[in-house]
Amino acid sequence: MKKSRSSHPWFAAGLAFALAGCAANSLHSDGVKLVRQGDHDAALAKLQEAARLDPANAEFRIDMLNEVNSYSSDLARRADEARAAGRLDEASTLYRKALQINRANDRAKRGLDGLESDLRMGRLLTESERLLRDGQLEAARDKVRAALIESPRNTVALQQLELVQQQIDKVKAARTAQAAAQSVMSRPVTLQFRDANLRMVFEALSRTTGLNVILDRDVRADLKTTIFVKDASVEDTVDLILLQNQLEKRTLNANTMFVYPATAAKQKEYQDLQVRTFQIQNADVKYLQTVLKTVLKLKDVSVDERSSTLVLRDTPEAIAVAAKIIAAHDVAEPEVMLEVAVLEVSHDRLTDIGIEFPTAISLSTPTTINTLSDLKRLRPGGLLVSPLSANINLKLQDTDANLLASPRIRARNKEKARILIGDRVPIITNSVTPVASGSSVVTGSVQYQDVGLKLEFEPQVYSDDEVGIKISLEVSTIAKEIAGPNGSLAYQIGTRNAQTVVRLRDGETQVLGGLISSEDRNTASKIPGLGHLPVVGQLFGNNSGTNNKTEIILSITPHIIRPPAVIDASLREVFSGTESSIRQRALQLDPVGSVRAQSSGPTAAPAAATPPGAAQPRTPPAPPAQRAPASPAGSVTAPAAPGATSGAAPPAAAASYLRNLQQYLSTRPAGGAAGSAPAPAAQPDPPAAPAADPVVPAPPDASASDAKAGS
Repeated sequence: MKKSRSSHPWFAAGLAFALAGCAANSLHSDGVKLVRQGDHDAALAKLQEAARLDPANAEFRIDMLNEVNSYSSDLARRADEARAAGRLDEASTLYRKALQINRANDRAKRGLDGLESDLRMGRLLTESERLLRDGQLEAARDKVRAALIESPRNTVALQQLELVQQQIDKVKAARTAQAAAQSVMSRPVTLQFRDANLRMVFEALSRTTGLNVILDRDVRADLKTTIFVKDASVEDTVDLILLQNQLEKRTLNANTMFVYPATAAKQKEYQDLQVRTFQIQNADVKYLQTVLKTVLKLKDVSVDERSSTLVLRDTPEAIAVAAKIIAAHDVAEPEVMLEVAVLEVSHDRLTDIGIEFPTAISLSTPTTINTLSDLKRLRPGGLLVSPLSANINLKLQDTDANLLASPRIRARNKEKARILIGDRVPIITNSVTPVASGSSVVTGSVQYQDVGLKLEFEPQVYSDDEVGIKISLEVSTIAKEIAGPNGSLAYQIGTRNAQTVVRLRDGETQVLGGLISSEDRNTASKIPGLGHLPVVGQLFGNNSGTNNKTEIILSITPHIIRPPAVIDASLREVFSGTESSIRQRALQLDPVGSVRAQSSGPTAAPAAATPPGAAQPRTPPAPPAQRAPASPAGSVTAPAAPGATSGAAPPAAAASYLRNLQQYLSTRPAGGAAGSAPAPAAQPDPPAAPAADPVVPAPPDASASDAKAGS
């Protein structure tokens, strides 16, 4: 009785342990099924409970940890998608749930931190949208750039920046066109001066055309000029006058220019310099740097080979000419696909025909013969003879083999392409270093020799759909192994190679053959005398021979994947000015008076000066009422860009993102984000664009892409 009482607690504990194990197995099985069904919440609860009931079961714990990691990662991924779509409430909930499941999920932690960054970015985008609607383009662009600092890859911010930049470019183009239309530099003028003072000529131009001329203090007062032009533009006329007197000009606005001596010191003082960065896609930046320095004599040229970037600093005229030269060189390299077929045809014949007679007979005494007296008693029939046998060989073996390799390789123009089909055979070389005391030291080295089929191509694509190919073919085999001293090993390698240059049309196939190797060996084993008898001698000997013949055939077909780029006609010839100064256009005196009168309606009559030394207008200048009305100060009429709506409305994706963001901001409690401002009210969808072109206020400074610097 005492024994049964003492064993009762142990029995109860064992029973409880068995029941817990059964329950854990059942929970684990249910959890695995729920994982397969996609019910991760219920599956995770059952797996965690199973691991708690049976903590010693490694399988239960591993399955539970795998589900924790995979489920939390899936929640973080869904949260990232919701965040990218602007569903910030959903993203916040998913991030927090992922962290509840797995506190070590770094992706969820970074996502929550990113939501705060999205809030700051959203406020900046909302402010940029408001500024864009108000026409404050520069301020709107600054806000978008600040938003991109928070999230550099945000699609909505990039779209907003592109939209703002389009509006700025439209305003800049409209202002440039308006300034050109109001400029006096394109008006016709007629001048007749002989040895006239330069200041008087400029005064006459100013009175007749309205051109404002400012002279540098170092412009000599005794300069004279002689010019007779009729119906020439003011700009061309002024350029010729300045060229005669070694002067340069700097255009300040549409009607004002500043004249200074064309000396190196004055050019450094007054010439505007421009910095422009070129991202080179195909050409070699070092080669372009050499071209620009050699041809255009540009001094400030910087190259970053890591990013293939070229940075230039020079006058706007020089930068414009350099841009055309870069565009002519930065073209995609041609590419060609080579279809190669290598065929090795081999024929081997092995013959072994005849009777193989024994070549030697051995005689021996029995083992009982031990002394000379025993040998005397030996009878002639007591000698032992080795067994004799003759073999009849009737063997003729033919072997035909075709080894085919058919690679396809794509290569760039004038770039080598290599193909190796074979093995790299190790060649072991041992060197012995003697030692004064003890054994010598043996040092081994291994070198590898390529053995097999080696092909090398260098294509050149021509503009007439033809491809020139330099071909190098080598076929090598191991003839035999050569053992060297101290365990070194070398090989005798037989090789056949060919090199040629062919020019084929696109898709044309060329077959190259004739690399033939032939080997013929015959071996005869005959009985002396009998084997040399005619006809009958074949019965007293054995003849064996080998006949090996191999031929290499190469077939190659080029296919042009990318043809050579055709340089645009406008880039083949680029005007670059004179040796001392770079210009985009040559000095010219095209008649513009009659042409302008026919094409653009009534204009001011050309100014003329008939008496020598004086200039008088032929007709008075047009009254102010006849001139085109100027736009109000600070605004120009900008044409609508294709794909952009009037009023600079954001795209649909940006508008939806902003609405979701504003809704999220409005539902957040005050002070929910560090440094957060009061949430703006949700704005309705932007109105539809009117049919007429919008009037976009001009920003204070519309230059957005080129950086200028004066030295």
